Amino acid sequence: MHPRAPLTGEQAAAFTQMEPVALAALGNPVTGAAEANTAAWRAAEIPAANGHGTARAVAALYGILAGHGRLGEHRVLSPETVERVREGQGGCRDLVLGVGFAHDTEIGLGLWLSGRNGSYGPNPRAVGHDGFGGSCGLADPEAGISMGYVMNRMGSNIADDPRKMALIDALYSAL
Repeated sequence: MHPRAPLTGEQAAAFTQMEPVALAALGNPVTGAAEANTAAWRAAEIPAANGHGTARAVAALYGILAGHGRLGEHRVLSPETVERVREGQGGCRDLVLGVGFAHDTEIGLGLWLSGRNGSYGPNPRAVGHDGFGGSCGLADPEAGISMGYVMNRMGSNIADDPRKMALIDALYSAL
């Protein structure tokens, strides 16, 4: 293992607000940027924790949803399945990642809905997910757009990283 950088004051403060279940989930295994860049981490199968891809690949994956189930000429999901993914399951405070949001969130099937807070743009039914260090992906089928963001500098936000939010604002402003 690589030596880990100490937590920033902001990160330490976030950890003090976390539910015990969040501490267990986010600390098992203990990770940091150095661990995420090892071959062992990339080879592991850790659900919801270690997807790897370029920004283009993340945007293409979400493009399936933005394309109502199509990626180019290929049908990957039925339009009904895409709509099912976007069905809210009820608003709540996520016990693991909720400290990262200043508001309750609504989750579809595996993805967060943008909701009234605009976490993935102004369309409340746009969907997305935030990742380690500030990365994210989103899809808005009504606008016909998808976006992937990966960075070369890890951030400390669990969700709604300011860099992500600025990119989303710029994306929708350009439409």
